[in-house]
Amino acid sequence: MSTTAEHSPFPGLRPFHTDEDYLFFGRDAQVSRLLNRLRKNRFIAVVGTSGSGKSSLVRAGLIPSLTGGAMMQAGSSWEIALMRPGGRPIENLAQALAETELYEPDSPELVERLTASLKRSRLGLTEAKRFSDTDATTNLLLVVDQFEEVFRFVESG
Repeated sequence: MSTTAEHSPFPGLRPFHTDEDYLFFGRDAQVSRLLNRLRKNRFIAVVGTSGSGKSSLVRAGLIPSLTGGAMMQAGSSWEIALMRPGGRPIENLAQALAETELYEPDSPELVERLTASLKRSRLGLTEAKRFSDTDATTNLLLVVDQFEEVFRFVESG
């Protein structure tokens, strides 16, 4: 079997990952539009039909552009938290934040502290960023994949 056949540049049905940006092409205009909207607003929604490439656009287009310096006026340091809400959106957000380099790795009870902070007030995400180990110039991009899950189901308890 040839090398080309063993390593297809196309991921199939799964989305591209952030480290596959070199394989992701043809959507530069969409990435530019996302960057322009992000410059104007701190919240953007990427909406489209299932399988249209929303996750790939964000993961292999937007994220590498940000970490590559596309928004220098916001600073070049970005931490990316990727999450899916699932049935426990607050806990999953806390876990996603804990997996970034915002906090001391393997900090005991970090997820529990973050969860408590997020539940405490509507500014919980701001508070969680404030008690991180990074300075104020580090940007946080929170990517909520399958955001509609927030409205579909929440586990009781």
